[in-house]
Amino acid sequence: MYSDKKNVLELVALLKAHGITNIVLSPGSRNSPLIQSFATDKDFTCYSVVDERSAGFFTLGIIQATGKPAAVCCTSGTATLNLAPAVAEAYYQELPLLIISADRPLEWIGQMEGQTIHQTDVFGKMALCTVQLPIVNNNKELWYCNRLINEAIISLNNGAKGPAHINIPLDEPLFNFTSEELPKTRVIKQSTLNYNISEKDRYAERFQKHSKKMIVVGQLPPENNISELLKSISRKHNVVVLSDHLSNIIVDDNLHYDTIIISSSETELKKLAPDLLITIGGHTVSKKIKYFLRTFGVSEHWHISNSGDVVDTYQQLTDIIKSDNETFLSYINELSPSQDEAQNEAESYKELWNKKRALLTAPKIQYSDLYAVGLLLSSLPENVSLHFANSHSVYLSQLYNIPKSVRCFSNRGTNGIEGSVSTAVGYAAAGEELTILLIGDLSFFYDMNGIWNRHISPKLRIMINNNGGGGIFDTLAGLKNSTALTDFITTEHSTSAKSWTEQQGFIYFSVNNEDDLKKHLPTFLSNEITAPVVLEVFTSIDKNSKEIKAFYQKQKLNNYDSKELDNDKRV
Repeated sequence: MYSDKKNVLELVALLKAHGITNIVLSPGSRNSPLIQSFATDKDFTCYSVVDERSAGFFTLGIIQATGKPAAVCCTSGTATLNLAPAVAEAYYQELPLLIISADRPLEWIGQMEGQTIHQTDVFGKMALCTVQLPIVNNNKELWYCNRLINEAIISLNNGAKGPAHINIPLDEPLFNFTSEELPKTRVIKQSTLNYNISEKDRYAERFQKHSKKMIVVGQLPPENNISELLKSISRKHNVVVLSDHLSNIIVDDNLHYDTIIISSSETELKKLAPDLLITIGGHTVSKKIKYFLRTFGVSEHWHISNSGDVVDTYQQLTDIIKSDNETFLSYINELSPSQDEAQNEAESYKELWNKKRALLTAPKIQYSDLYAVGLLLSSLPENVSLHFANSHSVYLSQLYNIPKSVRCFSNRGTNGIEGSVSTAVGYAAAGEELTILLIGDLSFFYDMNGIWNRHISPKLRIMINNNGGGGIFDTLAGLKNSTALTDFITTEHSTSAKSWTEQQGFIYFSVNNEDDLKKHLPTFLSNEITAPVVLEVFTSIDKNSKEIKAFYQKQKLNNYDSKELDNDKRV
């Protein structure tokens, strides 16, 4: 049985009609008409997650796993505010997250009524669309309610994807569950025709005149349909293509451009800089690529974007090209190669990057976070999903190759640590493959509630690098000068995940050295285990910092001319 609330019935009916059937429900009384209506309809797959902050990120994991919009539903008051970090991540990562928040009737807002705050527009610009549904009493209000819901759902993927917010006021009585069926309702759908990029000739001429061309690919979902196009462009036009694991593409072998940049002299960096820079996708992990392109400059920078928003990450932007990636890259791929002289220069430019890559070595790493990450990534089986928490985990991972079939994810829209566990847990709950989360201790403990729900998949694996604090802060130049480093920045601790994870039904392994890691890693990565597994790797911040510095120093010594090394004063 459904609620008797007409705005609830209209919402439930339209979500089903639009195919949004994965719903994450957080408990409450004000949203109980929604909970009852979703949970008793067999066409919806419902998940119960108590902590709203965790629920929001859990829903993002479902979206990543299914490639489809999903909704999170919460009660009134501060419950809605707790969804804000996930909404921000969805906005910047362009994930179609639908927020459904129950509310008091409008007349009670600001009247000291319990669990009542100003919920409309609470997410500001981070929601692509916000609607406040009416309490439906007549046909005119029903038409208005229908129109608003359709508008919010359409906005989830209206050129660019992102979050939308439906705020639904519900008056008492709340617990009349007397409706036997959903109403027949109007469904408004939107379609987009394929289009060609305008002014093709202008872009063709500009593209062909540059000999030093580079494409930097930011975060993209797996199965993004552009890997083969980029390979063709790279071969045909001698374009240097830079990507990281979160791009979910591989053109030849990864260039590990972070290491190339840090191991190059000023003279080499000037030669490595492009004339034409083309960027696609979302955030890049590397800070060094930003420093490199901002410092050494480009003649032109084209950013490809469905939304057409002005994004000037490298401070060199000349063109915003409003297009989907596949359409634009297909256009570039069809262009004729440049004239011979320019083509020879382009070959030399691409070859310079390839030579720098060939000089990179894999120095022996002693037991540390860097060692543990390297051993994990080199041991990954095919066709798994790999989730990186933010900061240390995602940065260290860029120094190693991974199998081409691995699908990579991370909450890099905002680079926050709030929901790394919850997102991976949500992904594993909705997905079918082995799901591995690589995470640091502070990120894990910050989101401990992420494993406090009944939807923990036996395919979930969590590797925690526990170095007793915020290890990444110890690697930042100059921060050691802070007298507050230990107590307030790295926040050193001696906490273990053992008791909490075992209480939640995880198999737990503790690792304190290389032998422990080699012993437990095969079981951790096994598909035969019928329970989720946590591998907690204990290291020290000081040793981690020394190993990272030694790694980069080894690359510099291998790559620098001795005179250039003496003269180069860059940090």
